[in-house]
Amino acid sequence: MLAEFPRVVQGAAEMREPHRVARYAEELAGVYHRFYNDCRVLPLGDEKATELNSARATLCLATAQVISNALDLLGVSAPEKM
Repeated sequence: MLAEFPRVVQGAAEMREPHRVARYAEELAGVYHRFYNDCRVLPLGDEKATELNSARATLCLATAQVISNALDLLGVSAPEKM
């Protein structure tokens, strides 16, 4: 879904329909919410971080960046953290 962002932005610009970016950001946030609830991102307690933990953390950062970019295009400020 992250890879769709440039296409969504281009389509929104060509059609002059900024709501497409807003809808995309909302859908991405929903997908991310389900992912974060279903998958352990960080190791627990004394567990050592694995490559899977690292990949999931990277996915979280990439998702945050795309949502931030979408909100910026819409002129909406995003919180630094929640």
